[in-house]
Amino acid sequence: MVSIPEVLPLEDAVGKLPVAEEDRTGCTRDSFKHWNTGLDPADGCNTRNEVLLAEAVQEPAVAAGCKLTGGKWLSYYGAA
Repeated sequence: MVSIPEVLPLEDAVGKLPVAEEDRTGCTRDSFKHWNTGLDPADGCNTRNEVLLAEAVQEPAVAAGCKLTGGKWLSYYGAA
């Protein structure tokens, strides 16, 4: 007998995912050297920081070299 996959709306499917504490063991940002220089190389903001700035619901402080501190973001996949 062939099993037919269940098709759900995204919200329902995400709700069925197991929830666990985040584990960043072995993960460092230095491992991801592929971030490009962003839209304006002169401002020091790489693509990651540009996305963080664009998607912030509470804007972070931006220091020299586009160093971000503070801020707040919402994630569909994070805690409510």
